[in-house]
Amino acid sequence: LAPEVREQLQTIAQAARAEIAAREELAAQPAAPAVEQAAPAVEQPVEAPKAVEAPVEQPAEQPAEQPAEAAAPAPLEIPQEVTDLLNDQRPLAELSEDDLANRFKSARQFSKSKKLPEETKAQLAEIVKAVRAEMQAREQAAQKVPDPLVQPETTEQPPVEQAAPVEQVAPVEQVAPVEQAAPAVEPQPPAAAVDTKQTQQLDGNAAVPEAEAKAKIFLEDPTPADKLSDEELRKRLDGIRELMAGNELSRKTEQALRKKLRAEREVLRNRVAVKEQAEPPKQESAGQPAPDAPPVKPSKIDKKDYTFNIEIVLNDRRPSDELQDYELRRRLEVYRQATIDQRYENDQREYWREIMARDEALLQRRLMLERRQRQVELQDQEYEIELDDEYDPDQQQDDVYAAEVDDEELEDVLVAPPRKKIDRRYTVEEVEASPTLREALPRIEIDTVHFGFNEAFVRAEEVANLDRLGEIMERILGKHPREIFLIEGHTDAVGSAASNQALSRQRAAAIKKALTTYYVIPAQNLKTVGYGERYLKIPTAEAEQENRRVSVSRGTAVFGELEE
Repeated sequence: LAPEVREQLQTIAQAARAEIAAREELAAQPAAPAVEQAAPAVEQPVEAPKAVEAPVEQPAEQPAEQPAEAAAPAPLEIPQEVTDLLNDQRPLAELSEDDLANRFKSARQFSKSKKLPEETKAQLAEIVKAVRAEMQAREQAAQKVPDPLVQPETTEQPPVEQAAPVEQVAPVEQVAPVEQAAPAVEPQPPAAAVDTKQTQQLDGNAAVPEAEAKAKIFLEDPTPADKLSDEELRKRLDGIRELMAGNELSRKTEQALRKKLRAEREVLRNRVAVKEQAEPPKQESAGQPAPDAPPVKPSKIDKKDYTFNIEIVLNDRRPSDELQDYELRRRLEVYRQATIDQRYENDQREYWREIMARDEALLQRRLMLERRQRQVELQDQEYEIELDDEYDPDQQQDDVYAAEVDDEELEDVLVAPPRKKIDRRYTVEEVEASPTLREALPRIEIDTVHFGFNEAFVRAEEVANLDRLGEIMERILGKHPREIFLIEGHTDAVGSAASNQALSRQRAAAIKKALTTYYVIPAQNLKTVGYGERYLKIPTAEAEQENRRVSVSRGTAVFGELEE
């Protein structure tokens, strides 16, 4: 069977096994008393399946004439360790094997306690069921024979079998397509046991009073993020990141700052995205389709509704070729999440998978058509973009996050001189081994493309998130075709150092493949390195999105120009 079909069958088997385990667990539960015990409302973890319906709550007031012994007993106190377990919001997929085993053991033990309310025990039983399903899924993945066709750096991804026939367009320069949305994960070295020394070093360090005092200022700042200007908010985010990078905070303070960072960076990124949408529309909205592209009817659905109303997208039955590009991307995003949501019926999820295959094939075709059009336009344009290669100690360009700055600031980073004086030319291996050389290059953190846990591919719907960066690089190379760009891959600290090193190189290669496939950027102008977990943005042994990233810098200063 094809890899896609095998994965679908494994998904069905996993769901069935989880349901059987859940029924066995519920059958073993003691019968619930007639009156539900009062318990504090505790938020269910995100990854847990649909919660078991709790018994109907009885009226709080009892009749005055009711005997004292018939009154509802006093609420039972929930131990702090149970509350901590119920409030643990870490995704199961990002937990180590030991963490999963500990969560399973604790939840199962607490769920059998007679000193807890029935509602709390039901929530714990749901955690047991969810963890068991995750452990079974990992066992299945470990037993799966790797498919050599899905190696990201050596072979192309096989086409999706369910895709409807689409007129083929000869790709420019015969580039290979980016990996499909859900390839089998490239085999990694076996996950190592939890590194207690590393965990202690990253998450168990003693708090430094000065750092804690600075963190308190950020945490107690009464000014809401949406009341700050872009520059003020960017400055606050940079301050939080710089403070956390020092690894001098207590675990509790670090977690509070991480939560604040996640919330406030979304405010800034949403602002930047809104400003981008307010700029003159691109081809798909301006009614100027790429050559050879069939005309697309204007959408009858408001763009804002399609962006924010998931139900509209889930119920969209239009053929792929009737959707605008942004609608294709949004439908792929929504369907991709729905296909792994156990709340939906299997046949419905299978239907969404079929539609995704068609949407993805058409979106890739349109992306290639746009690339062909840009290639023609770039040949006829005059470029005014100038590069600054002379080291200037008074001109130090900071690193930036792509989703948090505008196009002008992105360009400033890529044309800026190095931050240190470079005395000679270096190889990729020398740059990869030298923190000093790496620090010499101002870089753009590509936070517009998200890598999931243990993922190293770019989904078709996320390619457009590289547009701003890709088009700036196209313009630079249009006038300076011998420039070299460096793409760095990074991971978080979960897993072994060896597996993270390999994964980081694959992530850098995935971005390179996307840039050379869908943009007019020759592969020889891009070099890639993998740093694994060496340069964590946030020093933590836990899974952290900010650490799973790829960055781009102009590396001509250290590598020299591309040879003729």
